Amino acid sequence: MSGPLRFSVLGPLQVHCADRRLQLGPYKQRLLLAALLCRANTVLSVDQLTQVLWDGDQPRTARKNLQVYVSALRKIVPDHIDRLPYGYTLLADAQESDLLRFDQLAAAGRQAQRRGDPAGASALLGRAVGLWRDRPLVDLLDSPFAVRESQRLADRLLEVYEDWAELEVEAGRAHGLLDRLGELAGRYPFRERLVALRMTALEQVGGRRQALACFEAHRQFIARELGLDPSAVLRGLYREILAGEQSPAPPRPTAAARLRPAQLPRDLSDFVGRSEPLAALTAALTADGPCPGVVLVCGPTGVGKSALAVHAGHLVADRFEDGQVFVSLSEPDGTPRHWHSVLTELLRSTGLDIAPPAEEATALALWRSWLAERQFLLVLDDATGEADIRRLLPGRGPSRTVVTTARKLSGLECVHRLELGEFTPSEAGELLNRVLGGDRVAGHEQALPRIRQLYGLAPVVVRALAAKLTVLGHLSLSAYADRLGRLPVALDELMVGGVSLHDGYRRFHRSLTPSQRAAFDALGALPRAAFDLAGLRAVLDGVDGLAGPVERVAEELMEANLVSVTGDEDEVTAHAAHETHAAHETHAAHAVRYRMPPLAHRYAAALLLGNTQMQKGS
Repeated sequence: MSGPLRFSVLGPLQVHCADRRLQLGPYKQRLLLAALLCRANTVLSVDQLTQVLWDGDQPRTARKNLQVYVSALRKIVPDHIDRLPYGYTLLADAQESDLLRFDQLAAAGRQAQRRGDPAGASALLGRAVGLWRDRPLVDLLDSPFAVRESQRLADRLLEVYEDWAELEVEAGRAHGLLDRLGELAGRYPFRERLVALRMTALEQVGGRRQALACFEAHRQFIARELGLDPSAVLRGLYREILAGEQSPAPPRPTAAARLRPAQLPRDLSDFVGRSEPLAALTAALTADGPCPGVVLVCGPTGVGKSALAVHAGHLVADRFEDGQVFVSLSEPDGTPRHWHSVLTELLRSTGLDIAPPAEEATALALWRSWLAERQFLLVLDDATGEADIRRLLPGRGPSRTVVTTARKLSGLECVHRLELGEFTPSEAGELLNRVLGGDRVAGHEQALPRIRQLYGLAPVVVRALAAKLTVLGHLSLSAYADRLGRLPVALDELMVGGVSLHDGYRRFHRSLTPSQRAAFDALGALPRAAFDLAGLRAVLDGVDGLAGPVERVAEELMEANLVSVTGDEDEVTAHAAHETHAAHETHAAHAVRYRMPPLAHRYAAALLLGNTQMQKGS
């Protein structure tokens, strides 16, 4: 094969070498290539790729089949697919990938627009729009992944097209847009910006009657489908055209004209540490141009995910002219809220005080249409599942979303991930010093390592310590650490007022799957929070309700942030894929080490002790 390769996803998946179109093989092989191209130059884990190919219904040979597909693709697109210890990546530049070229041109066009160069912006955005051949990945839409990815890319394409079309209309070049605007308005009937552009273009070329008919057709459509009237912006444009006044760019209602929600909970005045994740979160929320627009903050129970999201939200709140909305995705007992209840709250919080339609697809279309032209900061707190998040994410527009979750949710696509861990001893000492004062925390250099070994230094532990020591004014931190070390199970000891270590894990425990719950309960028998594969197998042997072999159960626990790997991740992956006989199992048991958050291990031990006492009593 000679000549440069050209990858295309903005239409049917295609690869060309010079002028020759390459054959890409069977369906799943093409789907794998599409996933790698849509995340070009980004590593996708083996688990993410098997989820793409089999959507949760994976055969036992999934990893082997994936290797076969990768090997075949490497022969078709040599030197472009790299294997890393934890996954695969496809390497490409903007000259090779139509999607990367689109992003490059769109960013350059918007930069020209910000510089006050509408002609240059229109030229660059027009070239980006010209790369759009058909619905993205139109030949792969039997796959749920391809459907989601196609919609995501289509939303990005439409946003750039609308920006370009507005510039063309403002320049008096509406005539060449009419056919395409009509086609897109028919294909995406809920996008009011397309309707407004079509009305303005028709009016500009002398078709005032057609523009008014366009509005009436849209009015009847959304009344029939959603039971709503057109937006105030569209109604204003209609009145202007009816009066014979041309308005190429109807003004958007200002934030002062409507209630601006400010729902973020109170910020913590003694917020400490977290400098790196805080900087990454605020940067992601304020970035211009193409970006995921969604930040996933994950970590074990009690590490301060919500506190970080709220603190960052207050720092960037002024950047979101329509306001900030905070919604919990879980019930008080930890179970997931129904999507209709959450969507009703979101619509009312953002200014649309109606009950959404009962049919899910229609209700979500209403939500995305309502949000598309608005700029909100959305904080979706305490998420438990990927589907619950996907359905609520904006389709397009300037809004940004922060999701907090105690799970990894590794199958959630196109998000900026931030994983939080415990405080360092210096961060914990700083918080205690702020709450209690320096005299009370004297000697914490020796006390905190002991507390860390017993319970870890998650923020919820440190705040519980501070609350307890506020009541026990006669004890120093060092003396209290000695007291904790003498108690066999002291979760109830670290409870005062509204601060309870039990409550957070009780809620989280209820939200686990039956298999995760059964495994977690059994882990309380382990003598310490760190263990190897053999130790895990020993405590899980004979436990009812587990899904699959011990390696699969370990993966489920890692997905729930109940267990983390402390050994070499490359070695872990290799052994998980190839352990087939006792020698391999013995080697893996020594090579792979797991660790539970100390607080999780304590809670599991407390559950086991309680169950044992109940059995003895009966």
